[in-house]
Amino acid sequence: MSKRKLSRKQAWRAQKIQEERIKRAKNKQQKIEENASSLGNAINGRVIAGFGVRYLIEDENQQRVQCIARQNLGSIVVGDNIIWQSVDEHDGVISAVLPRKSLLERPNFHGNTKPVAANIDQILIVNSPIPALQTALIDRYLVAVEMTGIKPVIVINKIDLLSADQLQTMQSELQHYSEIGYELLFVTTKTRKGLHLLESVLSDKVSVLVGQSGVGKSSTIKALLPDIEIQIGEISASSQLGKHTTSAAHWYHLPYQGAIIDSPGVRDFGLWHIPKEKIDWGFVEFRPYLGRCKFSNCTHLNEPGCAIMDAKSNNKIPEQRWNNYKSIFNALAAR
Repeated sequence: MSKRKLSRKQAWRAQKIQEERIKRAKNKQQKIEENASSLGNAINGRVIAGFGVRYLIEDENQQRVQCIARQNLGSIVVGDNIIWQSVDEHDGVISAVLPRKSLLERPNFHGNTKPVAANIDQILIVNSPIPALQTALIDRYLVAVEMTGIKPVIVINKIDLLSADQLQTMQSELQHYSEIGYELLFVTTKTRKGLHLLESVLSDKVSVLVGQSGVGKSSTIKALLPDIEIQIGEISASSQLGKHTTSAAHWYHLPYQGAIIDSPGVRDFGLWHIPKEKIDWGFVEFRPYLGRCKFSNCTHLNEPGCAIMDAKSNNKIPEQRWNNYKSIFNALAAR
């Protein structure tokens, strides 16, 4: 179903309502700042959802409260560990953001980045045979993830769509990812084949799923958390912040420890914020040879004395990976 197009008057009214809500939140924040001495004791918590200028906080006992943030704290995102103080029975204020061990940011086409989740242990790059699986897309994701310093895991979903021979062929074609050190999983939510391996990877970790539309991210989360709709409903009821939407990130606890952050805003990663000269670092098997080329500004495309191309010729770097590197480099150079 296509989205209903708003008239100019409806769009104006929606904007005014949004501006009024922001104004009320800022007024409330100002009153809190003026009455800081009346706030409750400092409590440790974690941001589990964000809705504009308001946040849903969970304390160590998984009790939840709405909070706004003190001014000048910078961006606050799902996964942030924070210090908050109670204002009354239902509301609180975030007074400090604790140091992050990792930060996932979403780059846009203009080269700017926006933080979307914090304190992530791993990023699961989800792909599937339909839409057609492309190693070039996997490698683009891997480059983006490698630049974050967060561990990537490759998940091939919907393998129930493949025959036994087709699955064996795909596993063979992707085997080089395992050989260069990446965790590679083949799963399906339809028959639950491979899900036990995925659960093992997720255990005791904070994970984010990324991938193109249609690869089965939502169905994977649903298979791992059958009661997720109930959880969403509980969050909406307790926070009075509206239903779960595709624009908001949410933290979901896993039954075997660990958590998944569902953040549709990071379904895709651009590479526009990365200088083309640094793309080679995103290919992990290139790293032992970087700095060993004849020319210090070697692009690894066609220069003589290139250590990367020599390694490729000696089958130490997969031809497919080098071809995908070349494609990414040329695309950034053309831009």
